[in-house]
Amino acid sequence: MDKNKNIANLLKSIAHPIRIKIIRLIFEHESLSVSTIHTLLDIDQPVISLHLGILRKQGVIRAEKRGKSSYYFIVNRSVIQVIEIISNDFHVD
Repeated sequence: MDKNKNIANLLKSIAHPIRIKIIRLIFEHESLSVSTIHTLLDIDQPVISLHLGILRKQGVIRAEKRGKSSYYFIVNRSVIQVIEIISNDFHVD
């Protein structure tokens, strides 16, 4: 796959309000479990898992098992920069 297609796929993977919230939360806390993300965002756990799967597939986040829970952390830090640049330029909350 060419570089432009990779970039487009990465941008598509973060181009959803729930995924942006998830990325920001994980970044703020360094790592979070699905249940914690579910609690903080008050979104159904299956929905959270679906969005985490999309982000994981694109290499934005990774999971690490700790006991019975998986904890997610940011792998691609450039995604945070992209979100922050766009947020600052458009004054998006």
